[in-house]
Amino acid sequence: MGERWWLAAIVLVLMAGQVDAAEPWPEKMFNPAPAAGDVVLPMPCGGSMVFRRVAHPADGPLDDVLVEAGDAGAALSPIDGRRIEAVAGGFTDPARPGERYYLLAKYELTEAQRRALLGDCARPTIRTRLPAVEMSWFDAVDLGRRYTEWLMAEAPDTLPGRAGMTGFVRLPTEAEWEYAARGGAAVATETFLARHAPMPDGPPSDYAWHQGSRSAGGKLHPVGLLKPDPLGLHDMLGNAAELTQEPFRLNRRGRPHGQAGGLAVRGGDITTPADRLGSADRRELPPFDARTGRPATGRTIGARFAIGLPAVTSQERLGEISAAWERMSEANAMLARIRGEDGGGDPVARLETLAAGLPDEAARAELAGLGREIREVLAESNAARDRALRAVMNAGALSGYRVRGDALRLDAVARAVDEVARPTLEKMRKQAGSGSRAKAMLAEAEAAVAEMEARRAGLARALARSTEAYVEAVVRLARDYPSAVVARQAAPVRAALVARGAQDMAELLDVFLRHVADFGGAGAPDGTAWTADLTRTGGAAAAEEVGVAE
Repeated sequence: MGERWWLAAIVLVLMAGQVDAAEPWPEKMFNPAPAAGDVVLPMPCGGSMVFRRVAHPADGPLDDVLVEAGDAGAALSPIDGRRIEAVAGGFTDPARPGERYYLLAKYELTEAQRRALLGDCARPTIRTRLPAVEMSWFDAVDLGRRYTEWLMAEAPDTLPGRAGMTGFVRLPTEAEWEYAARGGAAVATETFLARHAPMPDGPPSDYAWHQGSRSAGGKLHPVGLLKPDPLGLHDMLGNAAELTQEPFRLNRRGRPHGQAGGLAVRGGDITTPADRLGSADRRELPPFDARTGRPATGRTIGARFAIGLPAVTSQERLGEISAAWERMSEANAMLARIRGEDGGGDPVARLETLAAGLPDEAARAELAGLGREIREVLAESNAARDRALRAVMNAGALSGYRVRGDALRLDAVARAVDEVARPTLEKMRKQAGSGSRAKAMLAEAEAAVAEMEARRAGLARALARSTEAYVEAVVRLARDYPSAVVARQAAPVRAALVARGAQDMAELLDVFLRHVADFGGAGAPDGTAWTADLTRTGGAAAAEEVGVAE
């Protein structure tokens, strides 16, 4: 008996040592809808968890995205009315300048994944691919801790980081969750502000498990069965509601209220009617159940993990942040530029230097305080300037798109007239007989050519107008914004266009900014040459796009 007990103990020890060397799970159990861009991290028991990048344009460590969260038409405006939030990812990719990102799980945490993190290595089944529910906020936070510790110990090279600092698994913030649920940088502004992310290929039941016999039918469903959102995330709306990191706050007319409440739960669940599914859906869950005195849980409340990163990852990073902080309140160089001066340094810095030299302590303190207030105003002004500049850059790229389209159409019609229609008409005139039918055919051909000439004239006028607007955009951008500021904002604007799948617009942006630089250096706009540059951009794809045969 004693020998058998020791043998069993040895077997258990050996089995414990082999937990993380378990046979890998079938892909369908952790990634039922594989897609390009998936970030797959290992888990205990041979499991895995899939994440997706949620990217946003950024020109530096302190650049973030102001997110207009909430629902403009919400009846319960203190709960889910419009408010401004801010989002910024901690990770960067040298291959994608002008962009930062955070990682968000592609699917809701499943029961199999929860069990694996708790040390239960039973093989996953379709039933354990259901969202993990009946889980308190404290349980979810602890699972994130367990997962981070396991990755650091067993697979440190797979956990993303930066500058020697390792990322960590946590719940997403409310702002991170809503930014992703709305489609992030992958959708245009109008679409981002819609009730929910685009569902172009079917009814809501094709994208979300919601209330009703034709959808959830009152039951949770395995993750990943329905179609994803524009970021490749599944079940952001419906199925299980999802816990977030920070406390619930009311909406105080456009901003979060100061009181930290209970727990913020997002996305709706299988009991949510289809007409109420929305990215703004949020509710408060008390952290403790008053009846039991235990942490609160719910039969339809689950979680989805994010991967974050400390803000200050190194001394070098702190230096970058400090430099960006100083740049936020830099004095606008336009006044010095208009006066034709070299700027004479930062005028606020000169004020602060003068203040420091005053013998009167009260006056010194007052001027120093005034300098701080001016810098705060400048920081807000510069942030607004940068947002306006990004809008101008986007408008410039769109203006170039119109010029390119008008020029290609005009060229096609002109070639059709000069190389086909007119030579054919001249040939008909030479060969036309004196009969009435011949005269009628000749008159019909002359009318057709006249119509094409009128079409050419109209396109020429349209091109002249679009070129005039484009030249105006180039000149205004070159005159109104310092080149250093333009250069800083170019990368995030380009990254945002690429994220929306508008690669052609990104190329036109590059041409537009090159024309801005040319004008700034030479001081003479050249609409004809710029039009030729824009026409060449995109090649055959551009011609096909505007309906012009090469």
